[in-house]
Amino acid sequence: MLELVDQFIQSGIGQALIIAAITAAAGRFFTPRGKVIWAVSHQHHYRMPNLNDGGFFPVVTQQVWFQNVGRSAIQDIEIVLNWKPQHFEIWDPRKWDGEPLSDGRWVIRVPSLNAKEFFTVSMIDTVTDLPAVLNVRCLGGAATNVRMGPQRVFPMWFNVGVAVFMFIGVVATLYWLLQFVIAALSPPRLDR
Repeated sequence: MLELVDQFIQSGIGQALIIAAITAAAGRFFTPRGKVIWAVSHQHHYRMPNLNDGGFFPVVTQQVWFQNVGRSAIQDIEIVLNWKPQHFEIWDPRKWDGEPLSDGRWVIRVPSLNAKEFFTVSMIDTVTDLPAVLNVRCLGGAATNVRMGPQRVFPMWFNVGVAVFMFIGVVATLYWLLQFVIAALSPPRLDR
């Protein structure tokens, strides 16, 4: 079996196919594309005291976070909500528009989002619950819902140190993998 693989690699057609596959994979990996992710960063339910009659009324807040984690700008972002919230803001301030859909749902449209840029939609309601985010899509496809939570921010020297050790580990792994492949494909030694 290894002889067939070795003959294929040594043939002109095999080398051309390998080079074409590597070029296609590299082109796909290095071509800049945009990718939108979104998450609910927080949601709180409060029981606020009503000063007039001594009772309580509900206050519900939620913040939904959207980010382009790709390397290219995204166009025509649509955020579909169950219904229009009582009050919402988009931060940082940017151009947007909103309109109801034919089935009563509410859509927020943002014209573009540059690479590594993000914005939040903050909602508040004092009567009912807040609408759920049903769908987020853009010109390049559907956005991905991710989990979000608070995370410690480490100093830059620590992050650089971890990145250097990870790079050394990847290089060492590739080196040993290449040594294994070379040893497996090399002809056996005949010692006399």
